[in-house]
Amino acid sequence: MLSRLAESFYWIGRYVERAEASARLLAEHHQLIVEDKRITPERGAQVLLEALMIPTEADVEFTPSELVRQVLGDPEDTSSVSGAVHAARENARAIRDALSADVFEALNSVDMRLSLAVSKPDIRSPGVLLYGVLERLAVVHGVIDWTSPRDEGYLFLRLGRTLERIDMTARLLAVHHEQMWPESGPVAMLRATGGLHAFLRGRNPMSGEQVRGFLVLDPLFPRSMLGSSRIAEDTVRALERQGSEDSTGRLLRTVGLLRSALEFSSSSPDPATVDAMAESGLVSSTQAGMEVSEAFFRQVGTTVWSH
Repeated sequence: MLSRLAESFYWIGRYVERAEASARLLAEHHQLIVEDKRITPERGAQVLLEALMIPTEADVEFTPSELVRQVLGDPEDTSSVSGAVHAARENARAIRDALSADVFEALNSVDMRLSLAVSKPDIRSPGVLLYGVLERLAVVHGVIDWTSPRDEGYLFLRLGRTLERIDMTARLLAVHHEQMWPESGPVAMLRATGGLHAFLRGRNPMSGEQVRGFLVLDPLFPRSMLGSSRIAEDTVRALERQGSEDSTGRLLRTVGLLRSALEFSSSSPDPATVDAMAESGLVSSTQAGMEVSEAFFRQVGTTVWSH
């Protein structure tokens, strides 16, 4: 596969996952700020923006509405929801001949909806908008799975999606909702990852410590860091079987070490260990992202012909 095609597939996976995870997190975090006044809106907004690494404007009053505006962002900022969706759409446009028309149309629909939303000067009730975006992103995921052949393009997309999922789960855990909102924070963390139902089926006590351990180490939940690292390792091995091999072996080593560190950790780790593993997952996903670019997307220069 041409590197430009592989790179676009990879970034479609990353950007769609980033948009979905950010939208989920924003919806739950905004609800906590509005309903529980023990944490000031300024402090609540600050911790979320720091976790998502979204640059803030000077002298801005961090109201709940302003937080929504910042995280929704604009199409030029790929760390925001609208920026991630727009970037995914542009990558899909660049490889329209390699994608099904349904995938592009689904991404284009989300992009248009967000473009109209961010043009409004004030958004006081973002729930309807955010859950509408999440529904449309679910359609994007479904169309990709239903219409994409399981070739190298799909594998690069899945690799980007799982690395971004590890990254975003680590950023969610860095907010520490369970400390800021002891009663409602753990539930919000689970809802922000779509893991509430899976957690309740395990009949675990609803506590911050249990929820954090679940999101890092649960072997069955696909959005946990362990579940995502397993998928990432399997995807790298599948790419090798199809001919896209990293000659240095660094990418497989990075995702394999992360998976093994999580899989063979203590069955009942203490909170400090869970925090350390979450931080390690963030570092490993960042490193793996750089190794993917170096192994598969690196520009090798242009041949200059002379007479």
